[in-house]
Parts: sequence; structure tokens; C-alpha cells
Amino acid sequence: MLLEEIQNKISKQKLDAIIITRNNQFLEEDIRKEENLLQQISNFSGSAGRLLIYSQGNAILFVDGRYELQAEQEVRSKIIVHCTANKLSFTDWLKYKLKSYPCKIGYNPWCLSIKEVETLQKELPQIKLIACEEEPQLSPQTFKVFEHNIEYAGISSEEKLSQVINALPDKKLDGILITAPDSVSWLLNLRANCLNNTPVMRAYALIDKDGHISIFADNLDFSEIEQPNFQRYRFNELPNILKKYKKKTLGISRETTPYQIKRISEKYKIELINIPEICQELKSQKNEVELSGIRKCHIRDGVALTKFLYWLDQQDITTLNEKRIINKLHDFRAEQDLYYSESFDTIAAYKEHGAIVHYHAKEEAEKNFTPNSVLLLDSGAQYYDGTTDVTRTIMLGKENQELIDAYTYVLKAHIKLSSAIFPTGTSGIKLDILSREELWKHGMDYNHGTGHGVGCFLNVHEGPIGISSNYSQTGLNKGMILSIEPGYYLANRYGIRIENLVEVTTSTIKGMLCFSALTLVPYEQKLINIKLLDTQEIEWINNYHQRVYNTLKNKLSKEEKTWLKHACRKIGE
Repeated sequence: MLLEEIQNKISKQKLDAIIITRNNQFLEEDIRKEENLLQQISNFSGSAGRLLIYSQGNAILFVDGRYELQAEQEVRSKIIVHCTANKLSFTDWLKYKLKSYPCKIGYNPWCLSIKEVETLQKELPQIKLIACEEEPQLSPQTFKVFEHNIEYAGISSEEKLSQVINALPDKKLDGILITAPDSVSWLLNLRANCLNNTPVMRAYALIDKDGHISIFADNLDFSEIEQPNFQRYRFNELPNILKKYKKKTLGISRETTPYQIKRISEKYKIELINIPEICQELKSQKNEVELSGIRKCHIRDGVALTKFLYWLDQQDITTLNEKRIINKLHDFRAEQDLYYSESFDTIAAYKEHGAIVHYHAKEEAEKNFTPNSVLLLDSGAQYYDGTTDVTRTIMLGKENQELIDAYTYVLKAHIKLSSAIFPTGTSGIKLDILSREELWKHGMDYNHGTGHGVGCFLNVHEGPIGISSNYSQTGLNKGMILSIEPGYYLANRYGIRIENLVEVTTSTIKGMLCFSALTLVPYEQKLINIKLLDTQEIEWINNYHQRVYNTLKNKLSKEEKTWLKHACRKIGE
């Protein structure tokens, strides 16, 4: 769809502008390409953005720091890129630019949450928000639903339902509506192939006060589910089912529920009670079966990465390109037991491409490398027993002092947070500075979060936990899984990022927590400047490498084992 078509449409509706998001009614970052209206209009392929289209003139794309360079390279000429990490947020921009300009702005009420719309209404009283009655764009394909077996899930759906009901802050609710697909998938122990890299079942779940479950979904094939413990409806039946709650109370999460649900509820005088997204909180703290599976899948993932890195070390750099890297790594992972899919599209970014935080290879993917720079390789996999996500920065060719020192500073930042000891319930926003201060000392920083929660055979980015300087208020507890991934990016030159997944576990200090690395992949020793490390950091790296080697050595060929032993040698040897 062209920008001009949208502008003609909003002019006919007598609107001054319209807000276009990347969302559908599931309000999540994972979406099928054919559903992505934002990309169709702007050509922007990133996972987060807001597009404000005026009825006349230009449009403005609002992105965060991860996508500043990418958006500038991708978007069409009539669209202006505004990076909210460096300038005003989307809401503040509207407040500042339109403070004396009453106008009508349209939006799709299925594609913005209740919280987002209510915030805009409160902060921008001069703007009249007009809900455009349009269904979100969904793929017409039919997708297969399958069970996430108890041997991997650890807890039955019935047990999870009891946990949800017991965790309700208000036991007098007549029902709760869960609109986040990963929450519904976790609750019912179901998965589906709706998305390429994320095995969620895209559905809503309505749970009445007696524990009966109704799910709402289109284009899903449930033929493999033997004894469903729920009743199924299509999405267009949702208003009629909600009508049964007329003059009753319904618990929802304002952050994950589309505003359209509020509009339907107002029509039937349903009182919406904002409650925490209970499933999100419960599933963020993994049970012992999940934790065991997650640890095991990281061993298999470590084997795949080691085999790949050994292969890479044998290649002539000038015969390599980003596409070949992506395909080869996929092949090694696909050989592993319980492999399902990638957990996101692999980022293989060489030289200047690495400065684009979420770069994805396109036409240039088949261009062969010229040596003497770094490859930023960010990848992960979905296994039936867990989800992985790992980033390594790899030297291809001869290193130089600038790269060595920059890499070492990022590694120090990674170690500082990985070594943290903290009280139970500490929020990620309080831990973020531990990583950044190591880079700030040298005038370095990165324009993205330091860590995100990770699901178990679910979303590779899972709320509500995370580590960031501007969100992540949720407290950390034992059994949570996060990433630790500081970086440094020099535009038009290179990018460096080092990422491990970690498990939150008990510390040797009574009453305290710490992180235990799940990822088992060696760091790039060619880029470590031992002179910049203190004794504790050297010991940390050596202990980590010894653990990697001891865990993986018996699962490799003789040649791969020899390579890994060298890659995990003590620093300075």
C-alpha cells in the first residue's frame, strides 16, 4: 500500500493524520510479513515503530535507538525518521508539535493497547483520537496447533489455571480476558506454527469465574489436540460472548489488551478491572522441568555453535558472505536433537553492517567478505525444551588495536553485570548501570537495552522482566531467564556485541541472587587485551572457558575438540 493511498483515505475521512503501527490484535513484535502494514507503507522492516501520516505532506516514522541507522537506510523518501532515543518520545513529540493545533488523528483500535490510547488521551487533550473501524490485517493461511508436552512444560494446563485463579488480586471478578498469545500458549500448553520463529498459538483466552475457558482464534487447526479443555470461537464471535458479561466485571491488562476491547465493553456496560498480566509473571519464573530443559538445550546449542566456529575457522575469508554464514549456522543447529526452528532471523553483520543493531542481510548478503574486520553474529534457536539467543563478535582476518580495545571494554561490561550479586526482587533498571559504567569510562555506550527475558519454547523476547536504563521495573527472582548483551557500535565502521543467556539463581552469599551463564560458546580471544583486564576478570573468563570446554568436549569430533581446547585456553597462554 502506497503512502499516497493512505493520505487520500484519511482526507476522505476528514482526518488530519493517522497512526500506523506494526501490530495486529495481538500487540506483539512478532508478525508475518504479509500482515505488516507499517512495512508495506514505509519499507521499514524493524520490529518496533510508529508511523504518523499527515493527510498532506510528509509522514514521520518514530523508532528507538536500535533502529536509527536501519530506518534511515530503509524508509522511503517521503518519510522522515525520528529516533526517540535521541529526541522526543512519540507522545512528547505530539504534545510539543501539536500543542496549539487542535486536530483529529485516526488509529486502529485493535492495534493500540488500552494503556497507549488512554495515555495519548490524557497527555494530548487538544487532539481528538478517532477510532477507525478496521479489522487488523491477518494472514489467511491455516496453522497447525500442537501440544507442548508435559515432559518439557513441567506443569499441566490445569495446574497453571489454578495458579492463575489463585493469583487474581480480586477474587470477585466474573472473568478475565487474556489477549497475549504467549500467555495463552503457556497457560494451555499449546504451540502453533503461526510465526516463522516463535511457536505461539495466536489466540485470546476468556476464563470465567468457575475456571471455564473459551478461546478466540482464526485459521488454526486443532485436529492434533486430543482432549481440549476449552471451547473454541472465531474472533468475530468475541463481542457476542463478551455481551454475556453485561454489567459484570472483567479483569484485563491495560498494557496487552487492544483498545477495541474497551469499546466493546463500554457498549455492554462491562466494568474492566486492570490487573497484572498474571500469566506473564508466572511463566517468567521457570519451573524445575523447564530449567532442566533450558540448560540441556543450551548444551546442544553450544555444540552447534562450536561446530560452526570450527568450520568458519577453516574457511578462506574471501569466499564467505553473510548469506552463507546464516545458512551454514542453520544447518549445524538443525542437526541437534529437539530442534524446531530459529528463534529469530539470524543477524550476520560484517564490518559496517554490524553498526546497525538489528541488521538483516538483504541484497548485499551474497557479497563476499574482504578481510580484517569483525563479524557480529546474533542468533538463536527454538528447541522443544527451551529457547536460545547468543551473540558473538568474531574477528575475520588481522585484528587491530582499535578493535581489540573496543571488544575488551564490551567484554568487561558483560563480565561486570554477569558477576553481579543482588537482593531478591531487584529490578533490571537498577542493574543496567553495572554494565554501562564500564563503557562510559571510555566514552562508549549502546543505544539498546542490556537484557531481555526469554521464554521456554516461546518468545525469545519475553516480558515482563528485562535489564534496561528506561524500563524493567519488575523484580528479578530465582528461576528467571534473561540475556546480558552490552555492545558498542561505530557508524559505517563496525559493531561489537557480546551476549549470553543467564539463569537467575541463589548466590553463595545468604539471601542474595546472582546470574549463572546458560550460553556455552567461547569468546574471541584474538580481541582480548589482557592489559585492560583485572585479576578477577581474567579468572572469570578462564573459569567460563573451562566450563565451556568440559561441558562440550565429549560431544565433538577430534578436530573440533582440539579447536575448542585452543579457543578456551587460559588467557595469556
